[in-house]
Amino acid sequence: MMFESVSVDTTIEELCTKKELSQFSDYFFTHMTEDVWKRRIGDYGNERCGLLPAIKRIYEVMDENSQVIYDVYPKEEWEKEPDKEQVKLIHMPGDPDKPFVLVCPGGGYAREWVLVEGYPIAQQLNRMGYSAFILIYRTGQKNLLPKPVEDTAAALKFLDANRDKFQIRMEGYAVAGFSAGGHLAAVWGTKEKGYGAYDIHKPGALFLGYPSISTVQFLKDMERASDSERAAAVKYLERIGGENFTKEGLAEYSVEYLMDQSYPPCYLVHSKDDPVVNIEASYLMEEQLKCFKVPHRVRFMEHGGHSFGLGNGTELDGWLADAVSFWEEVR
Repeated sequence: MMFESVSVDTTIEELCTKKELSQFSDYFFTHMTEDVWKRRIGDYGNERCGLLPAIKRIYEVMDENSQVIYDVYPKEEWEKEPDKEQVKLIHMPGDPDKPFVLVCPGGGYAREWVLVEGYPIAQQLNRMGYSAFILIYRTGQKNLLPKPVEDTAAALKFLDANRDKFQIRMEGYAVAGFSAGGHLAAVWGTKEKGYGAYDIHKPGALFLGYPSISTVQFLKDMERASDSERAAAVKYLERIGGENFTKEGLAEYSVEYLMDQSYPPCYLVHSKDDPVVNIEASYLMEEQLKCFKVPHRVRFMEHGGHSFGLGNGTELDGWLADAVSFWEEVR
């Protein structure tokens, strides 16, 4: 194992250009920009997010498995829709014959922060005996939706077709999502736009980390933001509602309007000082979960910002283990 050559001072460029990690080089951060390329692993919250243990787990999985990354769509579909080539599943195996967790990293629907919100989550789930599949869904386009939802459906159909190979059970699977990936996971939990629209098993639980569930709330926050913050928010909303987005159009994917009594059990974590996704969205979701009497557990903390991932050493330390316990209880 060559993991010993990786440290907090290793840059993302150095990590991605390690020969033995070449298959992962596009999947530490997707649509990587120069500012990401030059930063150190330690700059992304190594201890808080558990980055080095996650990278160590990648080496272990490579040693144990001949294939780790899978195409979700068959290659013949790439000719018709070239962006489907982006869509992958990264298999991080746990114990056999258990339900699994589909992990959706965030990144504002512009990219995916897989190193922060993918591998560390999967590594912890593996330690608890559960297989994890990190979904690399389509990003980086205006008027993107519903493509990531379609990718979620295609990924789950792929897993269902290959459940014997992966030694997993579909019944009771969970979906974990963070930030924009939390929005995707939350949409997947709806009958109207998610699992019900694609005739796929309902998730046994959702784990939502600082999810941008309310596009309407995000629009309100954008209107109050500074010019620099507004520019980033506009780009995010364009990916959901198109270049000429409206409040009415954004409401189509605002999760609070899509929920009902059939919504899956939900575990929700957020920080009150999150500068990217206003915690008011999570308060709104909590109200809806109560209103529809959906089993749920909520953990908020005063200080933690955005993209805290596992939240090691914060007020939410251990939240993922608690979420798994909740999942086991409700299923």
